[in-house]
Parts: sequence; structure tokens; C-alpha cells
Amino acid sequence: MIDIIKLSFMLTIISVAAALLIAFTNLKTRDRIHEQQQVAQQNALEQVVPSGMSINECNGENPPCPQQYWIAQDGTDTVFIFKIINKGYSGNITYFVGTDRNGSIEGMSILEQSETPGLGSRTQEEISDKYFWNGLFSKKETGKSWFSQQFKGINLNEQINIEKSVGEWHKLGMEEKEKLISDNAVTAITGATISTQAVVNGIQDQARSYLKAIQESNDDQG
Repeated sequence: MIDIIKLSFMLTIISVAAALLIAFTNLKTRDRIHEQQQVAQQNALEQVVPSGMSINECNGENPPCPQQYWIAQDGTDTVFIFKIINKGYSGNITYFVGTDRNGSIEGMSILEQSETPGLGSRTQEEISDKYFWNGLFSKKETGKSWFSQQFKGINLNEQINIEKSVGEWHKLGMEEKEKLISDNAVTAITGATISTQAVVNGIQDQARSYLKAIQESNDDQG
């Protein structure tokens, strides 16, 4: 009986010590983690608009306007940026979409994802075009992922098609890429159609409705 009491006491001490250590670590790293998250978000925002645009956060007052969105401006040019969260294969995919007033996508950037490594996780894959082996044995260049780049020029007010038969976007020639744009289509990640579809669905369902709501709200105010 005494041994059981001793064991229980020791386990309690260890549990309390572990809890205190976790709490201390969280306290020390919380601000740093928040700072890193803010930097990652700002980088993702800047990737979905032309360089040099001023980005400002806005808040929608009433649904279906988004509670949080951004407006980027440069002279008379305006880009609306929406944060989209949609269910992928393994978890949520969080990304930003920048669109002009007519629904033409200026850029798309994945912020967070927990998709299958080597498959859906390739939504964030960056491939160099300067090396024969596409950066496999060389240092990768920083920039937009090939998956994100193919959305520029796609119109979210129209049906976005997913082309599965031509191969992945980064392996195509200029003429094939231009044809995809004219067909309002993007290519699927090989073996990760669900992840690809999740991104497309989020744009068509959420970004499209957000843009429409903001336009209607502006018309009412005008």
C-alpha cells in the first residue's frame, strides 16, 4: 500500500513538473511563434498581388461579406484578397486568393496545409526552372509554388476546370499553359486530385461569393 502511495506521489510530481515546463515553454515561445505567423501571412498576401501594391486589412460588417479581407491598391488598380479555408484530403488547406473586380485571379498562395507528404503537400512545392533536374540536386529558389502560379488569369466567376490528362503545369510549354487559361482550367497534382479539387472548390464557393457580396455592398452604398 505504501509503495502504491509513493508511486502515485512520484507520478503526480512528474506530471506537475511536465505541465509547468510546457507552460513555461509556451510562454517563452508564444510571441516568437506569433511573429513568425504574421511574417508568413504577410509574405503570402504579397504573393497574390502585383508587386508595389499597398495592402490594407478590411472587415465586413454583415454576411455574406467576409469578416476579414484585404484590399490592395496601386492608383486605380484594385485587388481583393480573401482568406480561404477548405477541407482537403488529410485536413484543412488555408490559402489566399487575390482577384480583380471582374473575378480574374491575380494570384493564389497556400498558407498552411496538412496534406499527405509527396502528394497533396505538393500544393506548396517550388521547382526551379534553371536546372535540368528541376532543383532536385540543387538549392531551390524561393518564390511561388508551381501549383499556385497556374491560377493567375483564371476567372473565379466562371467554372474552373481541372485538367488531368496533360500533365502538371510546370512541365508544360507556353502554348499549353495559354490554352489552359483560355479554357479556364488548371492541372491536377498527380495522385492528389482531392487536394486540387479542394482548392478549386474553395475559390468557386467562398471567394466567388465574397467578391459578389462586396460588389453588391458597394453598389448599395453608391
